[in-house]
Amino acid sequence: MTSDDVAVADDVLTMFRQLDHTHGAGPFAAQVSTYIDTELARLLARPAASDDTVRARARVATGFLELAGYQAVDSGDPTRAQRYYLRALAMTTANHDQAYGAYLIAVNLGHLALHDSQPRSALRWAESAAAAASTMASPATRAAITAVRSRAHARMGQEQEATALILQAEQLLSSSVTADEPSWIRYFTPAYLADEIAHCLHDLGRSPAARGHLSDAIEGVGRDKVRRLAIDAALLASTWLRTGDIDQACAAGRDAVDYAARTSSGRCVQRVASVLEGLDTHADYAPVAELREYARLVLPAAGRAAKAAARGA
Repeated sequence: MTSDDVAVADDVLTMFRQLDHTHGAGPFAAQVSTYIDTELARLLARPAASDDTVRARARVATGFLELAGYQAVDSGDPTRAQRYYLRALAMTTANHDQAYGAYLIAVNLGHLALHDSQPRSALRWAESAAAAASTMASPATRAAITAVRSRAHARMGQEQEATALILQAEQLLSSSVTADEPSWIRYFTPAYLADEIAHCLHDLGRSPAARGHLSDAIEGVGRDKVRRLAIDAALLASTWLRTGDIDQACAAGRDAVDYAARTSSGRCVQRVASVLEGLDTHADYAPVAELREYARLVLPAAGRAAKAAARGA
C-alpha cells in the first residue's frame, strides 16, 4: 500500500465531504458506510510501504469514520454516531495522533452531548480534550475545542465562563495560519467560529448580539455549505422570534426553508420545525400563516415534525 493508494482514498473522502456539506447525509450516509466496510477495510488490511504511509492512511481512515459519525447525527441516530466517533478516536490513539484525538473528543463527542441536551457531559469531554491537546495542538484545533467548552457553559447559563472562553477562542483563531493547520481542521474559519459564538449568545439570551455573529457566519461560510446556511438561518429566525420580531422571524424562516429544501438533512428539518413550532402562538398572523403554508409545500417534513412536537408538548 503506497501513498498513491492513500491519495485515492483521500480524494474519495473529499468528494463525500463536499456532498455532505451541500446535500446533507441523505443517501450518501449509506455509501460512506459501505466504503468504510469495503474499500477502506481492504486498505487498512494491506501492508504499508512506509511509516509515513501508515500515518497518512490513519488520517484518512479517521476522516471517514468522523464523517460517518456526523452523518449519523444528521440522520437522527446519535447512538450510531457515537460508535463511529469512538472508532475514529481509537484510530488516533493507535497512531499516536494526540491532537486529532483531542479534536474528536471535544468537537465530535462534545457536540454530540450538546445535541442530546447534556451540556455537563459536553463540558467534561471538552475539558479533557483541552488537557490532552495542551499547547502542542494547532491554534485552530485549540480554538475549536475552546468553542465547545464555551457552548457547554452557555447552555448551562454560565455567561462569565462562556464569554471568557469565546474571547480565548477568537484569540487562538486569529493566530492561526491556514496553510500550517492540519487538513482536518482547515474548515474552521472565522465564519465557523462565528456560528459557535452565535449559538452561545442565543443560549445566553443575547439575541441581538447573536444576530451580529450570525451575519458573519452566513456571509463567510460559502454558498456551497447549504446545510450550515439552513441551520444558521433557522437560528437567526429563532433570535428574532425571541425578541418578538415576528416579521423578521418569518423572513429568516423562509430562508431556512429554502436552504433546507435543497438538502436531505434531518438536522435542517428539525431546526426549521423548531422555528415553526415557536410561531404557533402567532398562527393567525398573516406572515406566519404564509410561512407555514410555504413550508408545507416546499419542506413538508418540517411541518409534520412541528405538528408532532406540538402534540407531544
